[in-house]
Amino acid sequence: MKYKKVIGNTPSGGDYSEIYYFDLDWNNVDEENASNCIIRECKSDGTLVKETFGFCNKDNKLL
Repeated sequence: MKYKKVIGNTPSGGDYSEIYYFDLDWNNVDEENASNCIIRECKSDGTLVKETFGFCNKDNKLL
């Protein structure tokens, strides 16, 4: 599965975040082809703190 991992404190108290990228049909795609995304904030042991669904615009910025 294609995703980006960002190490560092998250707004909800996680130790890192993962951003998974999807097209309009929710197929996992590269970041540059994404329309939708899921952001997962996790503790260092992998425990999920918060999961957020979002949209990406054509410049891959979260809306």
